[in-house]
Amino acid sequence: MNNILKCYVSGRHLTGQEKSGVVSFAVPDYGLLFRCLAEGSRVELEVVALLSFLRFAEHNIEIFQKRELEIYTDFPVLAYIMNNDSVSGQELDAVRREAQKAARKLQFKVTFIDSPSNRAAGSAGDIPAMPIGSALKIKTFTNLAVKKSKDNRSDGLNF
Repeated sequence: MNNILKCYVSGRHLTGQEKSGVVSFAVPDYGLLFRCLAEGSRVELEVVALLSFLRFAEHNIEIFQKRELEIYTDFPVLAYIMNNDSVSGQELDAVRREAQKAARKLQFKVTFIDSPSNRAAGSAGDIPAMPIGSALKIKTFTNLAVKKSKDNRSDGLNF
């Protein structure tokens, strides 16, 4: 088995929306594509996508800690923020702290790719089905990560 696992993150605004968008992450080798509505700037959506994936990986630590994670984004600002300590600010420092906390358990790097190559932003049909017998903890992660409104609909990510 190849020790490198390709993972993808994406945060995009919905067409015609300035604040509402979708955050997603994909791990094609495991047939995984997660998407959730969220609100924020493009940077905030991308950061939430990355942190969501890292939390998912921590929640499934027994699978992900055995692999070197290559996390791809098509948003150059996110790759730059994660790879350059010289960029700072209260919010960016908080993001880096969260990522550093995950880095104690996981081996990963964030890399820029072109948009057509970002499988988290593509069609769900581009991701193969999850293998039968997969040990990924999906339901428990979703219950932890997604805030529920009073009528039990998804109300965004719980960060």
